[in-house]
Amino acid sequence: MTNLSIEPNGFVRDTFRCLHNEYLRKNHTVHAYAEPNGSQKKTSPSSLWFFCMSHMKNLVDMPFKDYIHPEGDLYNGYWDHCSIEKGTFDYDLMEEGKVFPTVLYAHHETILTVACIVKTSESPDIVTGEDQLALYIYYPTEDNIEEFEKHKEIE
Repeated sequence: MTNLSIEPNGFVRDTFRCLHNEYLRKNHTVHAYAEPNGSQKKTSPSSLWFFCMSHMKNLVDMPFKDYIHPEGDLYNGYWDHCSIEKGTFDYDLMEEGKVFPTVLYAHHETILTVACIVKTSESPDIVTGEDQLALYIYYPTEDNIEEFEKHKEIE
């Protein structure tokens, strides 16, 4: 008899995978690379993996403009910071509510999910006067299904 283990949040991951596939028909794919949290040793699996990826891929780090929402996989050494592969997302063309199919990479998993442009403050930017927007990459959790529904554009 085979010993099978079922991922506890398999339904949630399937939901985000289905959303990813739905938005493939509507927009291009964003490639996001989870960044290790600051308390990780430089020799931790997450740190070594990200070091390699940052040399193999052309990654863009835009502080306060992209997040893994609400956080990455803390247990495996990640937080809410990520870098985006150059050419897969244009920070100059951000429109609130716009949704993108997204591939979220980490050393131990690759997740098909979605990302959405979200207004992060009711106050405009004090320098530019423009809305403060960020790309939220949804980490598959039950709470994030509702969060995504709140943030996405009304169709």
